[in-house]
Amino acid sequence: MLPLLASTLLFPVHTDATAMNFSVNAIIPDNQIDKSKSYFDLRIAPGEEQTVHVTMTNETDKELTVLTSVNTATTNDNGIVDYSQEKPKLDNTLKHPIAEFTESAGEVVIPANSSKDYPIKITMPNEKIDGTILGGIYFKEKNQAKKETQSKEIQIENQYAYVIGMMLSQNDTEIKADLALNDITPTQINYRNVVTANLQNTEATILKDLDVQAEIFKKDGTKVLHEATKNNMRMAPNSNFNFPISWGTDEFKAGKYRMDMIATSGKQVWQWSEYFTIHDDTAKKLNDKALDIEPDYTWLYIVAGSLLALLILLLVFLWGRKSKKKEEE
Repeated sequence: MLPLLASTLLFPVHTDATAMNFSVNAIIPDNQIDKSKSYFDLRIAPGEEQTVHVTMTNETDKELTVLTSVNTATTNDNGIVDYSQEKPKLDNTLKHPIAEFTESAGEVVIPANSSKDYPIKITMPNEKIDGTILGGIYFKEKNQAKKETQSKEIQIENQYAYVIGMMLSQNDTEIKADLALNDITPTQINYRNVVTANLQNTEATILKDLDVQAEIFKKDGTKVLHEATKNNMRMAPNSNFNFPISWGTDEFKAGKYRMDMIATSGKQVWQWSEYFTIHDDTAKKLNDKALDIEPDYTWLYIVAGSLLALLILLLVFLWGRKSKKKEEE
């Protein structure tokens, strides 16, 4: 778990400034689109170069070393825009990751009780680009002490970092978001069986207020087997994430299934009805590793019921033979 510190509601993340030994502050330049914002929201022409600055302040009596990077925005599997990954797996529709045309130091030493300027050079691509290029300037103290919390099955390491958002554009052209449904996959999260549906924002714009509802049926069934709903998600431009549908305490059963999904963002609506298969070997492999599942004993009940029926028939037969023998005597 990696709580981050951010400067605005556009980058909604958990904050805990008391855990930090330093602070950061963006120096807003003249080409800022909205000067009331404390993150970078810049209009830069094709091929133009610009250097922006962040002031880093060491608030301790000891020298600090801070690790820094400009990270391309992605979307994590909780439906939250993520700026923490220095080398993320990028979506195949992303043509201009912000990390490829920014230059900055990867490590900054700040003397005790002092401030230091941190410059980031931006070189805009030469071609015309419509839409938003999104990322975040990420700051984390080197050799930061890690705080651990532990549950029965999961150990979590808490580290703290700052992120200052960086949003770049070349023009005012409005881009309409579009959402695609890709692979539907049986898998596990924290050793619990889930089916994930990969959702992809294929356009260079932030997809806001995303609500998703999914239901899973047998291939031609009408009874809902499993369902999931999540509201108020947000996706980075040209990114994807895996939306999970929990299988609860049920084992995976091999077979063909159907997933009906509806997604909405404002007035935009997307609907899908897609088939997928859980194969025998996949079901067995995942069930063997899963926690908290309740085995399906239906087959055992069927066998037990059949044996009971045979026993009753045998008793009736034997009773009939005995009665017939008495009549003959």
